[in-house]
Amino acid sequence: MILKFTKFTIRGIAGGIVDTLILWLLSTYLFNSYFAKYILAPSISFEVSIFFTYTICYFWIWNHRVNNSKSDFFRRIPGYNAAALISFAVKMALLITIERIFHFDVVICNLLALSVSGFVNFFAVEKHIFKKCNICNKGNDNE
Repeated sequence: MILKFTKFTIRGIAGGIVDTLILWLLSTYLFNSYFAKYILAPSISFEVSIFFTYTICYFWIWNHRVNNSKSDFFRRIPGYNAAALISFAVKMALLITIERIFHFDVVICNLLALSVSGFVNFFAVEKHIFKKCNICNKGNDNE
C-alpha cells in the first residue's frame, strides 16, 4: 500500500506539471480572451492532466488489476474523472474552511487541503476504479 501511495504521489506531481504546462501553452499561445484564458484553458489542461494521470495509474500503479484491453482502459476513465472531481471539491472545501478558521495564506491552506484530498483520491481510486478483481489479478497485490 505504501509503494502504491508513493507511486500515486509521483503521478500527482507529474500530473501537476502536465496541467501547468498545457495551461501555460494554451493561455500564452492560443487563447486571448478572458473566458478562454481563465475558464477554457484551465478546464482543458485539467482534463488533459486527468487523462495523463489515469494512464499512469492504469499502466504503472494498478497494472496488475487491469485486463490490458482497449475496452477496459476506456471503461474506467469516467469513474477516474469523477473521483478526481470529487477530490478537487474536497480540496476546495477544505482550503476555504482552513482559511476561514486559521486565516493562513492560500498556499498553506492549499497544501494542507491537498494532504487530505490526496488520501481521499487515492482510496477512491484504490477501492473503486482499480478495485481488486479475481479475474484480472495477475500477481501479488501486496505492494
